[in-house]
Amino acid sequence: MAVPGGTDYGRGVRTHLRRTAGILLSVVVLLPAAACAAERADIVPADAAPRGTASPFRAPPSAITKAPPRPATYVFPVDGAAGYARDDHHDYPAADIMAPCGRTVRAVTDGVVLEVNRVDRFNPKRDRGADRGGLSVSILGQDGVRYYGAHFSSIVGSLGPGDIVRAGAVLGKVGRTGRAGACHLHLGLSPVCAGKGDWWVRRGVIWPSRYLDAWRKGEARSPATEAEKWRKSHGCPAKAPKGA
Repeated sequence: MAVPGGTDYGRGVRTHLRRTAGILLSVVVLLPAAACAAERADIVPADAAPRGTASPFRAPPSAITKAPPRPATYVFPVDGAAGYARDDHHDYPAADIMAPCGRTVRAVTDGVVLEVNRVDRFNPKRDRGADRGGLSVSILGQDGVRYYGAHFSSIVGSLGPGDIVRAGAVLGKVGRTGRAGACHLHLGLSPVCAGKGDWWVRRGVIWPSRYLDAWRKGEARSPATEAEKWRKSHGCPAKAPKGA
């Protein structure tokens, strides 16, 4: 039976099919890239400093506190329903934000990443203070406060020291790595002090609950004044206290 349009018709059908297949392949290839771009939308890599501008990408911590690029905003660090005790956290001030494992953890405010630990080294037989946080991230906020989150189950793969993050940027997922009996995010607030390695300060020195209350209500309340008051009173201890 003759095909309407003859050879030209058949060539047109083949061309149409090739174009359709090409479009479908483009969609399949672009979807993962779009997902990655969305995840990174609020994170600026450390090697992407804008030209001609003073940037805190690899500057010492003191540089981050100068001239915030926009008014400070604050975000509750865990998505969905979550609970925390008021000024109650065994032997030092911090908050355990109880939430199911896998819940999204976000940056509280704009800042620069100081430390990222992706390896759970905690061993209950040694119970080293430096390892109790498991997978963790610390950020120096533009308000000069260090925000430390611990016990993650996972951390965004491309996140690293020197990256600039915006309030609400996805950091990882709630977990129970390190010394954690249940799924939760440990939140510690402190002055930046050494900026890295000083886990005895980083773990928390002021109570976070009143700030968590404010952030949950959408209020921009900074712990900077209280953190600086603590630093003036205690300094920046160079060694962990006995029994820590």
